[in-house]
Amino acid sequence: MSGPHPHATPLSRRRLLQLGAAASAMGLAACVEAVPSLTPRPSASSSARPSPAPSSSPSVAATASPSPSPSPTPAPATGRVLYRDGALADGRSATLQRNVSILVDAGLVAWIRPAGGEEDPGGATIVDCAGATFVPGMVDCHSHVTGPGGANWIARFNDPPAALVEAAEHNGRIGSAAGVRWMRDVGSPIGVDPVDGRERALALGVRDRWAGQSDRPYLRAAGSWLFKTGVAPMNGAIEAANGDELLGAAIGQLDAGADLVKLYMDGPDANVSPWTANEVARVVAAVHERGGRVAAHSGRLNGAREAVLGGVDSIEHGFDLDAGVAAEMAARGVTLVSTLAVMRSWLTFATTTT
Repeated sequence: MSGPHPHATPLSRRRLLQLGAAASAMGLAACVEAVPSLTPRPSASSSARPSPAPSSSPSVAATASPSPSPSPTPAPATGRVLYRDGALADGRSATLQRNVSILVDAGLVAWIRPAGGEEDPGGATIVDCAGATFVPGMVDCHSHVTGPGGANWIARFNDPPAALVEAAEHNGRIGSAAGVRWMRDVGSPIGVDPVDGRERALALGVRDRWAGQSDRPYLRAAGSWLFKTGVAPMNGAIEAANGDELLGAAIGQLDAGADLVKLYMDGPDANVSPWTANEVARVVAAVHERGGRVAAHSGRLNGAREAVLGGVDSIEHGFDLDAGVAAEMAARGVTLVSTLAVMRSWLTFATTTT
């Protein structure tokens, strides 16, 4: 059984969004540590800046025209830097705040001011941000960081662990360069990590290595997927034949250090949910007692219904929902992570592969 790790404290959905929208600003191609608010204020004490973990926090990136190649990530400016006269998208209003300057001191936001009302930057390096936009650090709510992607993305999860870990590093670099400061991994294959030598879901080792790295997003990670026996499409996933095995598998993922548990609610019979609400509820109770969360993959109505009635925290995809399930989700506060961009990606494969 693994001991505590720096990502063990759960975060509410509201807190996650608050931290993402209230992150700090770093510049045209780099991100740094968080601050509690983007509201201009006379001073910025480091003690007033909350952090979701001792390691890393979301940030704000200032973006200009897209780069043809976002990797490798440019090194952030260091010391005292004034980003002058950009537009600020604060995540709260429908319009940009124009002519905004942001002073970053030792990687933390010191102040945000109108460009015409700047305080003395004290010899800071000046970055001309006219034409650029400061945006809050973005949150990728549904990712598989070890996945290489592509039309054969499921088969690629069977690649050797070294290849999957390298894919994760690539995904972290391009995500950070695109302004993604938080990622939520919802499933990775189990294998022997080529870096730390531990056999567990590979995203967990990636998460631990990214902690405290300013050029990687803050990562919260599930263990591996929990499938009904006969359903798993890749090696390195977990299959369970009954509710007792499902519960044991979920606890095993927490013991390995997972922040959340991922249930797969599409079963071998398309007309029947693989797990009942009672079986799901046993998992939810055990995971919540340990301070974790339960996410449920659901592409079919029957699985979504049982997952919601069983008390899961989120429905991933939710491609088939009805008014009754949606109302139950709203009443229980179950989050829908819609992943609509997946459909757009799949459509592109029609023009790129047969």
